[in-house]
Amino acid sequence: MKSVINLTSLLPLTLLIGVHSSVAEETGDAAQTPPLVITEESQTASDAEQEQPVTELQPVEEARSDRNDNASLPTDQPDSQAADANQSPQTVNQQLEKLIADKAYEQAFTLGSTHLNEMEGDAVFDFHYGFAAAQLGQYNDALFPFERLVASYPSVLRYRLELARTYFYLGNADAAEEQFQIVRKANPPANVTATIDRFLQRIEQQRLAFQPSWSAMVGTAAGYDTNFNSATSIEQVDIYDGVFRAIIDKDDRKKASGYYQLRGMTSYISPLSMRSAWDIQLGASRKDNAADDIYDLDNLFASAGLRLVRNEHQFRVSARVSQYWLGDQSLLNELSASGEWRYDLQPVQLRTTLSLRQQDNELNDDLDLLTPELQVSANYFSAGYSLQSALSVSSDQGDADYQARDAISLSLGAQFLTGSAGTLYSTLLLRKYDFQGEYPDENAFAGGQTRDERMLQLSLGYSHSLRSWLSLYTQVAYIDYDSNIDLYEYDRTLTEAGLNLAF
Repeated sequence: MKSVINLTSLLPLTLLIGVHSSVAEETGDAAQTPPLVITEESQTASDAEQEQPVTELQPVEEARSDRNDNASLPTDQPDSQAADANQSPQTVNQQLEKLIADKAYEQAFTLGSTHLNEMEGDAVFDFHYGFAAAQLGQYNDALFPFERLVASYPSVLRYRLELARTYFYLGNADAAEEQFQIVRKANPPANVTATIDRFLQRIEQQRLAFQPSWSAMVGTAAGYDTNFNSATSIEQVDIYDGVFRAIIDKDDRKKASGYYQLRGMTSYISPLSMRSAWDIQLGASRKDNAADDIYDLDNLFASAGLRLVRNEHQFRVSARVSQYWLGDQSLLNELSASGEWRYDLQPVQLRTTLSLRQQDNELNDDLDLLTPELQVSANYFSAGYSLQSALSVSSDQGDADYQARDAISLSLGAQFLTGSAGTLYSTLLLRKYDFQGEYPDENAFAGGQTRDERMLQLSLGYSHSLRSWLSLYTQVAYIDYDSNIDLYEYDRTLTEAGLNLAF
């Protein structure tokens, strides 16, 4: 059985209103004033006797069988807006009021439905009919009467409370929150404020709760890469401590080419409970260079994880497997596991991730590495822009220490909205590598040397949404790789334009 909150089952109507006085006393014109106007005058003795403390939240099914005996309507109602010679609308309203006072909600709803066509728009009828519908969980039927009442009498907070409750149970959290906040800012009695706060808390919990969801993305791009093999541009290099000088083959030096790129990804989240879910992602990409096929790069990956939410905290553990191909050769496969903690304190989000990655290089066993990594990040979100920053440290473990690296990196990112459909974005990545050992003496290029390297990567781009599911982008990225060994230094620029489809 699904548990939901029913506001009226918890509080007598006078408790929700706080106080109510004679409409005539408030305005001097009962015929022109809506019912249930809230004033700051003292309660009558009978009102005070009816009030009870806020009770524990109940499932709606239980609440319907255990109604508050004091949930009666205030008697200060305006004259009916519609009246014929027989006063039939007034009679209907009187019957509805009595049925609701007797908690005969089904009979009240049936009676109201019978007279709906001729009486909708009458403030007294709309309230009685909408209230009876809400008590029976018929929130679709309650919605329009309460919306009409709030539109006609925006100062009547009781109408806003009932409309907020209706929105809440119809799943319109944003609209419910807006109406609850309007009432709360009017400084209602403390017990009403407490009830509103509980609804607002439930709304926030619903937003954090996991929902079954599926998404997919397909993208295609074309561009120009000034160094698709990430190679040096120098033509000669000293070997054996400068005893000889070797000429680097043209095919092993920096090469430029146009390219096209394809990529796709799909993900699915399935809740285990309101606060936990498992997820899975599948993806693939291909970068095909026009100049030759040797450095074409293909990738497949799959990952799965478990997420837990506790208030502002979210935890996720996951595993991922990736396979890479270079040209027509299998390059490496990679297995990784990670644990993540995220703290959402709007507009700031903090994140810490600890991962362990196993890399099996099928072309060079010296590059078989086990790498633990720690990353901490902070993100900031606002209406017009967002900022990201992350710091990470890692250390390779492998048999060939001259290929293992200790690394530290800093990344910064920013996105800025430009109009209703455009986004300007940029990223900066700084990374320092300290290799753990010297190259063996027999290595002709770097025997006895330990590599010390730094990388700078800067990208700028612009994305424009044509539809909610279709966007165009263009970007340029520059990489500068600096090493104490000339052979490993290079620079690279990629200019790219593409199309993304999201489902």
